[in-house]
Amino acid sequence: MLLATCLLLAAPAFADDDAEVRKVAETYLNALTGAGDEAGKELLLGGVTMNAQLFTLDNWELKDKEVRHEEKDLGHAVQMMNELDKAGRHALTKLMGAEAVGDDLKMVEVSKEDAEKLMKPTLQKAQDFLKAHPVLAYATRVGKEVYWHPKNPMRPLLAKSGTSGKYWLEVQRFNVVSKEGPAKTPRTWPLRVVRFKAPKVDTGWKILPASDWNAE
Repeated sequence: MLLATCLLLAAPAFADDDAEVRKVAETYLNALTGAGDEAGKELLLGGVTMNAQLFTLDNWELKDKEVRHEEKDLGHAVQMMNELDKAGRHALTKLMGAEAVGDDLKMVEVSKEDAEKLMKPTLQKAQDFLKAHPVLAYATRVGKEVYWHPKNPMRPLLAKSGTSGKYWLEVQRFNVVSKEGPAKTPRTWPLRVVRFKAPKVDTGWKILPASDWNAE
């Protein structure tokens, strides 16, 4: 009886959460088509960039949804991100062949084979991150070029979240179908609604940017 009562009490919370997530997705999409308030674009995690402000959409239809959830150690996640960044900076410095000699800058040509060797430590760190924190790595685009993009909002968010306790992350990925061009050709693309919580931050439900800095 007690278990049944607990389940019944918990059910409305999940229902409310799903309703809020769908409302966030619809509000953002309506802002893109002009059917809703332009302020809906402010639901983008990290704020509205100039390109995102200009982006428009003719129509949309929400299709199926996939949910990913994770609760893990925050300190370990931050440590792994820092290690990945350090490996990336080290690899980039060597890859560019830049050596400071007084006020001179010596450039050294790097072969494709040498470049692949230099990037190996970075790739290994990315794989370690993906294995230990798969949902956070997915949201942060670990292992993809856009991870390093300055517009990636997850990296500064993680950096200011603290280094102790646990984080809570959920990604609800909708498939959106929009009909584009004179022929109204259907295109299916992902819309990710995320919420990240840690001792020092709670983003609320936001849209993970993809329109102007991420080729996906």
